[in-house]
Amino acid sequence: MTSQNILVVGATGQQGGAVVRALLNLPQASTRFHILALTRNAQSEKAKALAEAHKGTVELVEGDNAKPKPIFESRPKGSIASVFIVTTMSGNVSEEQQAIPLIDAAVDHGVKHIVFTSVERGGDEKSWTNPTKVKHFVTKHNVELHLRDKAEKERGKFTWTILRPVAFMDNFEPGMMCTMFTAMMAAAMSPERKLQLVSVRDIGLFAAKALSEPAKWSGKAIGLAGDELTLAELREKFTKVTGQKLPEAWTTVGRAALWAMKEMRDMLEFFEKEGYGADIEARKKEAPMQDFETWLREESKWMKK
Repeated sequence: MTSQNILVVGATGQQGGAVVRALLNLPQASTRFHILALTRNAQSEKAKALAEAHKGTVELVEGDNAKPKPIFESRPKGSIASVFIVTTMSGNVSEEQQAIPLIDAAVDHGVKHIVFTSVERGGDEKSWTNPTKVKHFVTKHNVELHLRDKAEKERGKFTWTILRPVAFMDNFEPGMMCTMFTAMMAAAMSPERKLQLVSVRDIGLFAAKALSEPAKWSGKAIGLAGDELTLAELREKFTKVTGQKLPEAWTTVGRAALWAMKEMRDMLEFFEKEGYGADIEARKKEAPMQDFETWLREESKWMKK
């Protein structure tokens, strides 16, 4: 059996790393896949550790997805079967600038399936027409449209899958993010308002499904969520599992942070006024999605000695 080359963007990061782990956990992964782990710095400790742990299955590829030509030019055309794309809000390069050139270069190189991880915006159908006013939601929406429309224009050349995660359970890992995120929820969201959550592990799980079975997942754009909780329910479940109180800055600090950060304020306003609309029950029928308690027990650093 000839292994498929799968290019994974951000392989040493949060979502890309989860995709690599999920692919490696699939049956006969070492013979089915050759993972091209795209990283900005192949000499980083994370990158070297990844390659060392999976010699023969994971190959480091150093490159910038905003300038994708060198990523592909050293490989025979058509030699990469699938690509996983994730974008970030860091740096001076927009998420559209990170994703669209890479999509175009991948298609030109003969890639047959592209998986893009986006963001949920109110339901599988509504998300197509609801960019929202949250800046990084808008940019991901624009990438979705480019991917869909390019496939339609170049019919038969490639297929796509769009994954739309909701808020990450991993935002509640130990550290400042957890402390501030809970404070901002308290400041911006009414007590009865539920927030949908997904573990990064499960994003990787669905991406691996789409990358390994492209025909089954072609043309699908789906929201990913494993739980839906109010802040009070988050606090209750956190204490139940960890025996501690959920870390939370004063609500006044949360209000001040929202005042200072417009994009975060817009996002929390979206949570309160519209909310995510992923079909949790449908996703759980397709894969063993983690709820918040399971994530705390099995994945979070809170329970790891």
